[in-house]
Amino acid sequence: MSAKEPDRKGLLTSWKEIAEYLGVSVRTAQKWEAGLGLPVHRLPGEKGRVSAEAAGLERWKRETLGRPHWWASVRFFRVYAAVATALVVVAGGVFLGGYLASNRKGPPARFHLEFKSLVVTDERGRELWRKTFEDPFEPDHTPEEMLRERKAWFGDLDEDGHVELLFTYDPSSREKNGSFLICFSDQGKEKWRFVPGRQVSTPTETFPPPYLITQVAVAPLGRDRAKKVLVTSHHLTSYPNQFVALSSKGAVLGEYWHSGHLSYMELADLDGDGLDEVLLAGVNNGYKAATLVALDPLNLGGASVEEDRAYQLEGLGPGKEKARLLFQRTCINRKFEGYNLAMQPTVQGDSVRVDVRERPSDYQAGVAYRLDKHLRLIHFAVSDRFRALHRELEAAGQLDHALTDKEIAELGKIRVLKGLGR
Repeated sequence: MSAKEPDRKGLLTSWKEIAEYLGVSVRTAQKWEAGLGLPVHRLPGEKGRVSAEAAGLERWKRETLGRPHWWASVRFFRVYAAVATALVVVAGGVFLGGYLASNRKGPPARFHLEFKSLVVTDERGRELWRKTFEDPFEPDHTPEEMLRERKAWFGDLDEDGHVELLFTYDPSSREKNGSFLICFSDQGKEKWRFVPGRQVSTPTETFPPPYLITQVAVAPLGRDRAKKVLVTSHHLTSYPNQFVALSSKGAVLGEYWHSGHLSYMELADLDGDGLDEVLLAGVNNGYKAATLVALDPLNLGGASVEEDRAYQLEGLGPGKEKARLLFQRTCINRKFEGYNLAMQPTVQGDSVRVDVRERPSDYQAGVAYRLDKHLRLIHFAVSDRFRALHRELEAAGQLDHALTDKEIAELGKIRVLKGLGR
């Protein structure tokens, strides 16, 4: 009897006979039973004994194998291919978007100097752009010091949603060319530059450029709170100091001139009107004394008025200061130095602290003053280092007296050339 011809009863009694009848392997026949409902009957007794009727197998073949399965249809594969492609595209898009987001460079946040190239990076140190200048940089300050000491600034200056960089370029040729301030866009394009100073004169001297920028600050000023750029700079070798307020586009809004160096700047609302004044600290050459000047940055003009006319800047009119103070010089300063120097003012709550250095070579030998918001003296104290230096110079025979309380008390007599409200 052939595999395709069952016995007269049409009964197949083993997996081998069933598989041979169907023309497949025993394993395939068993899979068809499990997965496609092949009509096989289990026989009692010995494990694995089966039977199947030939007529039943024929009917199953016609109904099951005679028509394509849903998963074998052309339509199914078309739909499957479309869905699979869409899923691949979506997954690829998600992956690519995540990859690009994680690798997208951020806004300008840092910079470093490479000989004569300014290299600007994002927060993660990835380079965004670079600018190469004609001359190398003066190796005075690191980028961290420039940011801390207000010679560079990052921020949205003109409220356009992009971060600008204000950068003070101090070239190695600054004795010839001075320094200047450049505003760069987030793409490294130069938006504007400010070159400080111009030729000014006293009755006895003339001071042509170049000038050096010492500090730059950005602050929302005025009732509209629009950001302004404040720049203080001084003559390369001598004393005239220019302070200017610039618009966010670099236009000069006003300027004030001083016969001395005003190298340090701070902002504070001194008169309680909700608007900041600018405090400038340094030295006045006419008085040979440390000085503190308060200005309205939106109402600048003129030059400091000097008792010694040899130091009076001409053709500028009286300065529009809101306040102007002079600090007493110690005996050490009068004997060994040409002047004392007011350092960086700091606002501490409702008071202003000013440290006056009495010896340029010794930062700790000085006097600390605490003033209220009207710039009236609250307290002052000489430093321990100053007291020790006084004893050292006395022991060496370079001072002829001991430091007394009376001498210290004289240091509290701040000279007010102009006070707030006057």
